[in-house]
Amino acid sequence: MTTRSWLAVIVAVGILCRLAFVFLTPIFYAPDEHSHFNYVKYLSEHGAFPVQTTKMGDPANEWEYFQPPVYYAALVPVYRAAQALLHNQAATVFALRFVSVLLWLVNVRLGALWLRQLEIKDDLLRITVLSLLCLLPTYVFISSVINNDNLVATLGGGIICLLTRREQSVTNAIWLGTLFGLALLVKQSAIVLASTIVLAPMLGWWKNRERFVAALLRAGIAFGVGVAIYSPWALRNWRMHGTFFPVQLSVVSKTWPSMAYGVASAAHNLIKTFWSVSGIANDVGYPFAAIGIAFMLLSLIGLCLYWKRLEQPGRVLNYPQFPLLAALMIGFAINVILVLRWGYETGMGQGRHLFVLLFPIALVLALGSRSLALQNSYARVAGFWITYAVGFVIFSLCRFP
Repeated sequence: MTTRSWLAVIVAVGILCRLAFVFLTPIFYAPDEHSHFNYVKYLSEHGAFPVQTTKMGDPANEWEYFQPPVYYAALVPVYRAAQALLHNQAATVFALRFVSVLLWLVNVRLGALWLRQLEIKDDLLRITVLSLLCLLPTYVFISSVINNDNLVATLGGGIICLLTRREQSVTNAIWLGTLFGLALLVKQSAIVLASTIVLAPMLGWWKNRERFVAALLRAGIAFGVGVAIYSPWALRNWRMHGTFFPVQLSVVSKTWPSMAYGVASAAHNLIKTFWSVSGIANDVGYPFAAIGIAFMLLSLIGLCLYWKRLEQPGRVLNYPQFPLLAALMIGFAINVILVLRWGYETGMGQGRHLFVLLFPIALVLALGSRSLALQNSYARVAGFWITYAVGFVIFSLCRFP
């Protein structure tokens, strides 16, 4: 089979796994799905934004009302059409879940475009990256249910593709700012993209000796447009809640026996939930999460060995896309720190909060596993990820009530 054939198989399996979760996951048996659904329902029925009044765990299931509105507003037409045609809540939930699957398909297309922009010609590397985008178990589950992480992940993919374009111009910066602003209006965690958007042109100036004023102008335009788009919602938050980012409205602070225990627990939860969790409280995971963690550790070892084998490590700086990749890695580090902090404060730092930067994460893991020679045929690479995803779907559905 050719590379194209294997990629088609990987995407097809990704679709089938998601359809299984769409129809066989019990209604609202996904993280905050009932609360996300109620937000869409409120917008549709009242034509106004809801106001946060309850904490997480309240029987009213309204603790997502603090979220920005774009994701929910985009689902309103689907909600109304499903309600009018089907007159059944379960069918309406299925219809809204289908939107998540479509957003994932767009993200896969963006991932393929990104690899082409990077001029990565290694077929095994491309297959591994796209396998992660299609068959990463947690992403398979989240992209099959109602959750605003799906839209922010796709917008993050679009921003990364714009940053990777060969020709960076003022027009491109405006588009970057527009997607950044929309991402902020989907989920406030998209703020991590700000560092990458600003650092990419500035590192390009440092590396390629571009004109400083031009690089600074592009960074300023992209950041400024994004902030301008988000500002009306930010001002509403300030007027109503006294803060620009009212995420604390829905959660209760977590108390740990010690700081070391809390940090370790937050780190463990972040890694576990990145790889393989499902269910209403991310309670379906092990032993499948251990497989992903083992793959991650092997990939990191492979990266270290690859770096050690380089005769001139400094040559990495000469790679044309080094400024972008460095900016993405800095953004990823900031993302991890913020999620760990959130996990320490509330016990709720989830791996899906990293999906906004899933492209560079997948590329790093693919490079590490490739350097260990763990991948020496298309069939083994595709077979591993297909088995991992399908096994996790079957395991999860058997555990669901």
